[in-house]
Parts: sequence; C-alpha cells; structure tokens
Amino acid sequence: MKTLTASALALSTILFVGCDESALEQEADMIRDQTQQQAEDIRDSSQSSAEATREASQNAAENLRDRTDHASDAVQDRAEERADAIENRGEAIADEKEARGENKADAVEERGEEKADELEAVE
Repeated sequence: MKTLTASALALSTILFVGCDESALEQEADMIRDQTQQQAEDIRDSSQSSAEATREASQNAAENLRDRTDHASDAVQDRAEERADAIENRGEAIADEKEARGENKADAVEERGEEKADELEAVE
C-alpha cells in the first residue's frame, strides 16, 4: 500500500510540476551535442592532417639541407632556397587543410543548430 501511495504521489508530482524539458527540447539538445562532437572531430582530424603535412615538409627540407652540408657554397645556397620553398609550400597546404576543416566544422554546427531550432520551434 505504501508503494502504491508513493508511486501515485510521485506520478502526480511529475504531472503537476511537469518535466523541465519536453521531448523535442531533449532531442534538440541531443542534436546540438552530436553536431558539436562531429565538428570537434572534424577540427581534430584537419589539425592532425595539417601537422603531419608541416612535419613532412620540414623533414624533406632538413634532408635536403643535410645532403648538401659538404657541398660548395653555391650548391648550399640553392639547396637552402629549395628547402625554404618546400617548407613554405608545406605550411600553405597545412593552413589550407586547417581552414577547410574549420569551415566544414562550422557548417556542421550551423546545420545542427538550425535543425535543433526547428524542433524547438514546433512547440
């Protein structure tokens, strides 16, 4: 009997007070959380790819410099110019990867926010 009374009291309290969030609000929050996670994953992935590109270009430039350590000054100067160009190109590619990733992540977040707002507007 106590259980039945306690259950009835709990149910009436929930019905009387209501839930803090409706099912649509909860779904909207879930959509926001999911899209934010997807966006973060995209950012992390593009950042990792950019860092790998930077590292690869720096390694290639260093290898070129190392191979010409004992060469004439003219050869070393040309190698240094080429190494700098390799690093600059790698940096530009890495920056582009980061920008594309950021743009894609922003677009995912915007679509998720729009979808969540649409659900909340139904109420």
